[in-house]
Amino acid sequence: MQSNSLKQSLKQRHITMIALGGVIGAGLFMGSGSLIASAGPAAILSYFIGGLVVTLVMFMLGEMACRNPDAGSFSTYANTWLGDWAGFAVGWLYWFKSMMTITLEAVLLGAILHDFLPWLPIWAGAFLMLVTLMASNAYSVRSFAEVEYWLAAMKVATILIFMLLGISILLGLHHDIPSPGLVNLTAHDGFMPNGLSPVMAGVIVVIFSLGGSEIAAVAAGESENPRQNVIRAIKSVILRVMLFYVGSVSILILCLPWTDKANLASPYVSLFSLAGFGGAAVAMKLVLFVSFMSVMNSFMFSNSRMLFSLSQRGHAPKLFSRTSAKGVPINALLLSLSICTMILTVHFISAGDLFMTLAKSTGSLVMVVWIFIIIAHVAMRWKTRHEAVDPKAFRAWLFPYANIVALFALLAVIGTQAFEPASRFQFWFTVLTVVLVVAGYFLTRTRMAAAQEAEAKMGETRNGVPGRN
Repeated sequence: MQSNSLKQSLKQRHITMIALGGVIGAGLFMGSGSLIASAGPAAILSYFIGGLVVTLVMFMLGEMACRNPDAGSFSTYANTWLGDWAGFAVGWLYWFKSMMTITLEAVLLGAILHDFLPWLPIWAGAFLMLVTLMASNAYSVRSFAEVEYWLAAMKVATILIFMLLGISILLGLHHDIPSPGLVNLTAHDGFMPNGLSPVMAGVIVVIFSLGGSEIAAVAAGESENPRQNVIRAIKSVILRVMLFYVGSVSILILCLPWTDKANLASPYVSLFSLAGFGGAAVAMKLVLFVSFMSVMNSFMFSNSRMLFSLSQRGHAPKLFSRTSAKGVPINALLLSLSICTMILTVHFISAGDLFMTLAKSTGSLVMVVWIFIIIAHVAMRWKTRHEAVDPKAFRAWLFPYANIVALFALLAVIGTQAFEPASRFQFWFTVLTVVLVVAGYFLTRTRMAAAQEAEAKMGETRNGVPGRN
């Protein structure tokens, strides 16, 4: 039996962990080491600046989500406050970005499975994980949420253990490990050995890594108490993300010299090994496996809900707004499965270079989505400026100054890519994708208007009403 509504069965803990699941991944466990190696101890500034921008944007999103909790989230808000074209563009951009993320995580999972089970080809492992997690999502939203809760909880537990271990080393509680104290902050050519440029370039990496924070607002539409739970979840996610990212990276910087390239290649493994954990490499590989599963699971959820919302607003075929008896947008999930299968097939047949390039390039699209969030929030505040404000209602910080700061920060990050040879393709890919999606809206609108007009004329003819000359 099918319907056109989602089930409101998610608790706050589910929403929080779904969002954390989308954020804590390879960007933290694998990308932090290379950032530290290029920016030195000043990498902590990259994480702080990136985290601050994300915090400001998520609070803007939180205010809009409290007014209207919806599965389409930022796409719905762009639609409401900026116009039909903006809702269409944001929704499809996010859908495309999340589709590439799902497929990339499947490839990474297949590679780890191959390491543990050499007889299992990478392609087979990737397809296996894709089908398994799709099935978890398709069964019911509550089953998906429970799976994601425990996957994300395992990642959180790993980070907490890591941080406690690092703090114990810094405090000199390990007699066989000399405490480095604060030496690594200023030793080896100072706090900012390579200048400001790699620090600002690092902000790009951090913002890419934090893409997924917005999933909390997507999940709000299926919460038991959406208006209350969504802002609690967003606050909780922001707090934990800042703690886990800034805190664990600070510990890495203090414990490992930034010049130690070998250890920074896999920094979390290195610190666990330093503390005497012999199986640290294998354990971290298991953590990465769980991490990739969690990210993939979260984006499967947000991807299907975004397509569901687009369908409800007439921006996608109506069949994608149908849900199963348990409130799962099953047709949207099946489309995701089909397209991801095709992308994976092309990837493994073509040796994967093009796919990896495109997957990395989609990272900028999340920043485009955040820019739309900022502008939609300004439009909402302006259009509702004469409305009475509930003193208990959540309001984003420092409006409009926070909007200006966050907007210029994101535009600067995207614009910087145009001047860097390594990221120039990424910049132009982002620009071209946005232009094509916006053009797609006006093209489809024109066709729909023509189709509706033709249908109306046929109706008039059938009813014996003469058509207009």
